[in-house]
Amino acid sequence: MHLRILISLVWIFQGLLLSGQEKTIAERLGYPADSKLLIIHADDLGLAHSENRASIRALEKGSVNSASIMVPCPWFPEIAAYAQKNPGMDLGVHLTLTSEWKYFKWGPITSKDSVTSLIGEDGYFYPLIPDFVAHAQPEEVTLELRNQIKRAYSSGLDITHLDTHMGAAASTPEHIVSYMKLGKEFQLPVLLDSRIYTTEDPAIKTLMDDNTVVMDYIHSILPADFEKGSKQYYTQLLKTLKPGITCLLIHLAYDDAEMQGIAVDHPEWGSAWRQADLDFFMSDECTRLIKENDIVLVTWREIRDKITRAK
Repeated sequence: MHLRILISLVWIFQGLLLSGQEKTIAERLGYPADSKLLIIHADDLGLAHSENRASIRALEKGSVNSASIMVPCPWFPEIAAYAQKNPGMDLGVHLTLTSEWKYFKWGPITSKDSVTSLIGEDGYFYPLIPDFVAHAQPEEVTLELRNQIKRAYSSGLDITHLDTHMGAAASTPEHIVSYMKLGKEFQLPVLLDSRIYTTEDPAIKTLMDDNTVVMDYIHSILPADFEKGSKQYYTQLLKTLKPGITCLLIHLAYDDAEMQGIAVDHPEWGSAWRQADLDFFMSDECTRLIKENDIVLVTWREIRDKITRAK
């Protein structure tokens, strides 16, 4: 009898475990299974004063509900001070390993002699992903990224998540492993797309568990879409958003002298691009589209506290 009872309890426990695993992200966050969940996420805070001002405005008065900060960039202290005064804001770390602008540059916060593989001949991060991938050593990547996270914490940020500037931290299987391990080390969700489910890399597979959150969809406007009009792109996206969880990556700044100087000779993701993003996500039309299409705005803070750090 005791053995039968024990077997029955094991079956019940296994059934409960499988049931928990089968729940959608929406259900685990407390929403109906077929909800259309959306994170409207502003990248690149800390890049410039223009970027900070526009992003703060959109977080406080627009439809944007999440953002991430570039720790190595010149205007990090400004946005860190804001984060300290506004601890409820959903702010993560935009892990940074590249420096793409022509004249506006930054490099590692780690001592340069400790991360030589991350630095180009000009003394800054490489501007492009192929150069980064060709030179970067995984152990030096991990060291620099860990130091960026620590710097953010020591500056008073309540970090809600990790994501990656230009995708550099997730550009190879080795870097993905470092990225995911840092998420586990600091108990933070990391931005991952659904392609990770198809990976054959055993080191990545072993890091996937019940506390791993993977976006069903990640969207970001591309140059061809921008040429047709930002408003058209975002309107169509909101009207056709699918059930599941989506992260929409946007870039906000003013088309002012500061941002024009930073983005010189770089119209893609430049000052006009960022102003157009700001205009749309500050608009009443954006608010109306979210409501009319039954879209539920969720934050990385919810994901961190209800899933990543769930006991």
